[in-house]
Amino acid sequence: MNAVQPPPSAQDDHADRTGIDPPCHCDGAAKAADCQSSCHLNDAAFRDRAKEILFSGRLITAGAVHLIGLEDIRNQLGNRWERVKERVHIYTTRLLEKMLSPHDVWFRHGEAQFIIVFAHADIQAAQLICGKIVEDLHQSLLGHSDTSQIIVKTALVEIDGSVAVGSARLDDLLLHAASPSERPSAKPQRAGRPEERSEERQRPSLTDFALGNGEPPPRPKVLFRPVYDVRNKVISTYTCRPDLHTCRHINQITADDVMQEEAIFDYDMETLCHAVRTYNELYQNKFRYAQTIPVHFETLASVRRRREYLQSCRMIPNCLIPFLAFELEGLPQGIPNGRLAEMVTMLRPFGRAAIVILREENSDIATYANAGVKGVGLAMDFRDGDQRCIDKINAFCPIPRKHGLFAYLDGIRNVEQFQAAIEAGAAYVGGAVVGKDSDVPEHMRRCTERQMLMRARVKARRESA
Repeated sequence: MNAVQPPPSAQDDHADRTGIDPPCHCDGAAKAADCQSSCHLNDAAFRDRAKEILFSGRLITAGAVHLIGLEDIRNQLGNRWERVKERVHIYTTRLLEKMLSPHDVWFRHGEAQFIIVFAHADIQAAQLICGKIVEDLHQSLLGHSDTSQIIVKTALVEIDGSVAVGSARLDDLLLHAASPSERPSAKPQRAGRPEERSEERQRPSLTDFALGNGEPPPRPKVLFRPVYDVRNKVISTYTCRPDLHTCRHINQITADDVMQEEAIFDYDMETLCHAVRTYNELYQNKFRYAQTIPVHFETLASVRRRREYLQSCRMIPNCLIPFLAFELEGLPQGIPNGRLAEMVTMLRPFGRAAIVILREENSDIATYANAGVKGVGLAMDFRDGDQRCIDKINAFCPIPRKHGLFAYLDGIRNVEQFQAAIEAGAAYVGGAVVGKDSDVPEHMRRCTERQMLMRARVKARRESA
């Protein structure tokens, strides 16, 4: 996609371009700042800006220019806007890069508007895509979205050569798109299909090619896995895990390491946003729990991915930070202490701790302790039999404790493995024996190891019956 800077004639200040201030229709009692904000790009100014684009000689087959605004987000953030507006712009930029086609053009106008020119999408499809972009922004940044208040402006050329400006509410666009009788009969090009675009461009475009089937990859799905706190005898911690389809999708991308890394990065970003958005909603309802968010080595090792990930971390509400921990996944064996310490330090402002989850045993646990990691987990391989898992548990748990770290076990499936984890000194245990992965965290449950074992045995008997 082409993220271009506006031409000199389309810079942020309208007065610089024409020498005349844009027409203002504000009440005289309005404050100057409010007037400038609300009238910075009214219909007349937008029509002029669109006319420049439409008649610039650039090939624009769709013949329409669209405007989306962040004014509602700015208003709801209030005094926080000045502190976070740069991060909002970066987040919006990333969303545009994902949801628009490589041939579409867009640029930011002012501090709260984006102008988008679609290469192929028809007007209805383009409006729907713009509306969905703003809806996703509202949902991610504010935790909610009101589709009846989301408006997309469109400028297009009339028969007489003039430029007209129209507005459409997202509610109406969604209703129109849902009615098969009102959809265009001609099959639009890939970049303009509203029923596919809202999902398709939310994943890295590289994965389409990697799968080699032309089908849009599935949206990463994040589930919440309950974790048993052995010392406090309570289930009050949840860690994020991908569903089976997401795992398969990432594992299928074997054509190129870079493609797989992009898919992993996309999952990490979805996990972060989904976990924080979910917790923010539950927090408003007085619901408290500890949340562990996984982030892969591939995400933090790349300068570009790390920058985008940390920019999103900066949007985490301060009230949630004491309840969050980051789970580093996919660390290579032999990682230098300095590099790991740098990653831990980068994540420290956004959570109470960093832990490491391993897929196999390794000898770097002393390095983890020196780098500031608080705990180390081992994920059980579902292909291993019970005895093999128990041997791994007994060999693993003493090592983190030797270095002052807590031991955590994930993927514990049955009574025998759970009992071995408790006896080996695990501080936290997660897996099917504790509870199923769910769409949202549940309320805190207190129970002893004995109660956990009894419940697991009853469950096993029911499943075998």
